[in-house]
Amino acid sequence: MAVATYGTEDVHSGSLARGTVLQRPFQVFIIAADFLVVLVCYAIASLLYGDSFGWSLEPASLGPGTIVGLAFVTISYFQGVYDTHRLLRVVWQLRKAVMIWSAALTVLAVAAFLLKSTDNLSRGTVLIFAGVGSIGLMSVRFAWQYALRSSFAKVRLVDRKVVLLSLKPLDFTSTRFKDLRKNGFDVVRHFVLSGDGNGNQWETQIRDVVREARAADIDEFLLAIDWNELPVLQRLGKHLRAVSQPVRLLPDSPIADLVSRPFLPVSGTVAIELQRPPLTVFERLQKRCLDMGLALFGLIVLTPLLVTVCVLIKLDSPGTVIFRQWRRGCNGKPFEIWKFRTMTVSENGHTVTQAKKGDARVTRFGRFLRMTSIDELPQLWNVLRGDMSLVGPRPHALAHDNYYDDLIRNYIYRHHVKPGLTGWAQVNGCRGETPTIDLMEKRVEYDVWYVGNWSIWLDLKILARTAAAVIFQEAY
Repeated sequence: MAVATYGTEDVHSGSLARGTVLQRPFQVFIIAADFLVVLVCYAIASLLYGDSFGWSLEPASLGPGTIVGLAFVTISYFQGVYDTHRLLRVVWQLRKAVMIWSAALTVLAVAAFLLKSTDNLSRGTVLIFAGVGSIGLMSVRFAWQYALRSSFAKVRLVDRKVVLLSLKPLDFTSTRFKDLRKNGFDVVRHFVLSGDGNGNQWETQIRDVVREARAADIDEFLLAIDWNELPVLQRLGKHLRAVSQPVRLLPDSPIADLVSRPFLPVSGTVAIELQRPPLTVFERLQKRCLDMGLALFGLIVLTPLLVTVCVLIKLDSPGTVIFRQWRRGCNGKPFEIWKFRTMTVSENGHTVTQAKKGDARVTRFGRFLRMTSIDELPQLWNVLRGDMSLVGPRPHALAHDNYYDDLIRNYIYRHHVKPGLTGWAQVNGCRGETPTIDLMEKRVEYDVWYVGNWSIWLDLKILARTAAAVIFQEAY
């Protein structure tokens, strides 16, 4: 478009067929696929359980599967699961699928109770259905990823055609813009506006923008303007009242982080959560159940290993098998941590010297225990007692806490949750000795991020990555 005062860029010159026309039929197809998967999984569960007891599947027996299927797709629809731009977010999809699947099964249980038909509902079939259904729904979501990443899908299943406005040329290879199309935004035009909007500078430009937008039949406008240009943004907003489509701002990174946080109404305005509160009762219950279940299971399964290590420690060097040292837990409450003894000394006072690589105080067998992190296993007992969690910031000796409290501004923030057997810092390579303040600050940075972004899914992710971190990294 030849206008001297500003430039345009044809960012995507694909098919003119509107993505939103295809979105609704595609949503219906995905919803139908989920419903069908649920029915098939219930039929499979009925056949598996029925074959074991000589039963046969009748059409009427698909009633429970129908109830669960309808509940699942209804909840999923209102949770935005079937929005096209969210279908490629596989982790989000899997997490939603598990949560909604549990809710749908709960709906079945409540419906059976209210209809007084619990005697007619096979518990064995429902248990198998729960497992088979979860596998089926997760498999379907992986199939979506494969289908939607095809060139056919990328051209035809775009959610929204948009016009992008900015005050300067943009780097479309940057993280801020390169995933626009993948997330459902088809940028058909990019306009670079000139001037600061004073007087009538933008009148002609906006008229041309509106004309181009109508010709392309766009769905909305995106503004890529930095937050420090707020006065200019306000003036631009007045000019864009001429358009009937939604106008949305793409914030820069600092503001994006701010507006992604929860909002809370306060006295007729809103407050933004800069620091999350302590875990809610339900969140603490989730975390405690995970801790209790896995810690108890670990102690039972690892009993032969623990007994063997105790014997080898006694044979290797004189002294106690278990090393105990005072640490700070949640809210700074002191507790006594348990570890297998790996050194010839047991420091627990005002001065504690960190172990270093090749430290002469480390015993021969202790070196192996530290390299494999087996020396930390007695802390499963601390987890059962409630002093620690499986996942959280690693606790340090009281002497080290007192030292770093004065040097690192956010250090105290680590005590907002229980300390952990493993943590976000550890699976990101921050294990072992911290000889410099920079290394400790990096570890604290990871710990503070974990405290502010906790979820049960994050704990499971950290536990899954811990084994790899132990195998490929050495701690001393």
